[in-house]
Amino acid sequence: MSPSSTGTPSAAGFRDGPLNRKAKDLSKWPRAFYTKEASSKAAKILRVPHTILARFGFVAGAILAGSGCGSETPVAQQPATTTSVAPASPFRIMPLGDSITQADSEHDSYRRPLWKSLKARGHSTDFVGTQTSNHRGGPPHSDFDIDHEGHWGWRVDEILEPLPGWVENQRPDAILVHLGSNDLFQRQSVESTLEELSRLVDIASATEPSPVIFIAQIIPTTTESANRRIRELNAEIARLGEHPSVRIVDHYTGFDGARLTYDGVHPNVDGEIRMAERWLAALEEILP
Repeated sequence: MSPSSTGTPSAAGFRDGPLNRKAKDLSKWPRAFYTKEASSKAAKILRVPHTILARFGFVAGAILAGSGCGSETPVAQQPATTTSVAPASPFRIMPLGDSITQADSEHDSYRRPLWKSLKARGHSTDFVGTQTSNHRGGPPHSDFDIDHEGHWGWRVDEILEPLPGWVENQRPDAILVHLGSNDLFQRQSVESTLEELSRLVDIASATEPSPVIFIAQIIPTTTESANRRIRELNAEIARLGEHPSVRIVDHYTGFDGARLTYDGVHPNVDGEIRMAERWLAALEEILP
């Protein structure tokens, strides 16, 4: 865990912003919107995960009440009081995958440029996971948050058994999944790999609150026969985006294996930067 900059949107920002304008459409909601069920409905209507609402220091009922939604019965105004608001906790991100996530001792992986970009943009984030080392040693640089859940050579099915404990103990707000390469390299079928990725989604989303799960359409190699199977898998991965907790991130399109890998499989520095850019664009759609 590494320190990072802090910054929490204000209540005024919500009142004046587009999310609040959407909330004003909820004028028929009864007072029961303070329930957990209605909080989830509010998050869906505002088009943000309900975990994000909590990070603004509000419950969904408070957001809706502030926009004039709720009971049609007037509520007596209470005397103004001065309260202190605790700083928002860092947004917890779990990088989850195989060697492309972990990297070896001569490469940092996409995690370093991603963490630096998040910090430069003022996002308060915390990478989480049970791992702090790269394959055969530490990363070349230690100036970033080195916690992760990347496992060199692992297939999706090998991730499934320990995954419940990782998610329960680490409590990520978002999970970045780049998996499936080793499955295809070891001649597992596209169908079985997709089924295992679907099980991964079910396991990760079973926690409360459930994290946002970003699933990569995985990067290509320099071998066309391997890339044909990767394209088949990526086409099927797109279907996982129908799950309410899943966002699909295209890492395949435009990734030149010959130019952006050092061995035909693993990203070099330029490849790491490009992957970080794709993850960053996806994350910024939900980050507070």
